Amino acid sequence: MEAEGERFYPELERRLSELSRPSIPIVVTLGKGGTVHPYSFSYAKRIVREARRAAGLPEHVTMTACRHGGMTELGDAELTEQGVMSLSGHRSPDAARGYVKKTDAQRLAAARKRRAWVLDLEHARNESQNERRRRESE
Repeated sequence: MEAEGERFYPELERRLSELSRPSIPIVVTLGKGGTVHPYSFSYAKRIVREARRAAGLPEHVTMTACRHGGMTELGDAELTEQGVMSLSGHRSPDAARGYVKKTDAQRLAAARKRRAWVLDLEHARNESQNERRRRESE
């Protein structure tokens, strides 16, 4: 995925460029007689299990865990709910919210935004007071 020359998934694109492409869809397998068809969900889960074991990762690394992790990254990137839904394919905010876990990165970003808001508010109050004082002294 790319927009205005900015690549959003360069690591994934690099890895995908190394794979053979027997068809346009990325996640396909050769069936009986060499017919290309999309992975079944059970087959995809098996591939993830095999990759997890080959990489020496713990058993909790599953397709679902990867989806939760990826969507949590979207939350950390401060995407709007609509942005998360557009990338994940969820149709309702409630469904998408279940995947975006709350993290310290999100808490820190929220605290920074709150602090900036407070400082902006104080700055506006100070400007207002200074303006009032200037008018009173005239």
